[in-house]
Amino acid sequence: MPLKPKAGVALVKGAVRYDNILKSFEMVADSISDELSNSMRIVIKPDFFFQKRGTSTSVDAMKAVLDFILDFTNKKITVAEGLPTGSDSRPVFHQAGFHELADDYGLRFVDLNKDDYVTIAVSKTLRLRVAKTILNSDFIVSVAVPKLAGSRFSGAVANAAVGSVLRTGKSAATDDKRKLISSKNYDAAVAELTKVAKPSLAVVDGFYSVVGNRTPETFFCVASADAVAADVVVAAALGKELNRKIPKQEYLGMCSRAGLGQLSLAKIKVFGEKL
Repeated sequence: MPLKPKAGVALVKGAVRYDNILKSFEMVADSISDELSNSMRIVIKPDFFFQKRGTSTSVDAMKAVLDFILDFTNKKITVAEGLPTGSDSRPVFHQAGFHELADDYGLRFVDLNKDDYVTIAVSKTLRLRVAKTILNSDFIVSVAVPKLAGSRFSGAVANAAVGSVLRTGKSAATDDKRKLISSKNYDAAVAELTKVAKPSLAVVDGFYSVVGNRTPETFFCVASADAVAADVVVAAALGKELNRKIPKQEYLGMCSRAGLGQLSLAKIKVFGEKL
């Protein structure tokens, strides 16, 4: 699958999270408006890999996403998340204030860990249950928080791919998320999952970033129709804020080689802030 010579990615910095996200969307609206308008099953995948302040998708970020989307569609929006602990997602949504959005925006909430699933072989030795809500969607919005743990970086691609995998019960046998994260084939597995859980719109809200045990204020937002390119720009922006180079992620390279996005920063057109 040929890649566009210039993938468009918006990079916005500012002191107001909602404004950052909405401005970033406005810069890339032309690249996703037709697909979004014609989509019937729109799923927003927030990021609750961690659940304390600054480490998960905020209600302000969700409002900005919804306000943008609903300019292009009147379809009912699904908000879908499966917590890595396997616990019920409803209390976490409630604590985050998402329940306040339900009536105003006509949302449907899905706990992906309780969803119907399809078992997918992502390598010769690893089979994972993947939620049907993600598989059956025709427009996925991945709303991620930038995370850096040692040399492992994750953003919009991993949020959708890892987040689509189920954990049910407390036993290792039913914890497919942990099987994935601890697998020696992690990068290849994430790339395979991205083929079926590829975001149509990537939003990485770096108002706060998760760096080890810290959550520094980094005040940026990245948005793109190309989730791989978005993550490349996020890694560069986060590295600039931390004054260090973020290691290249093998799964992003694998995604790029599979035609799922642009890996080369030199071939990515960045709107807004300069890197």
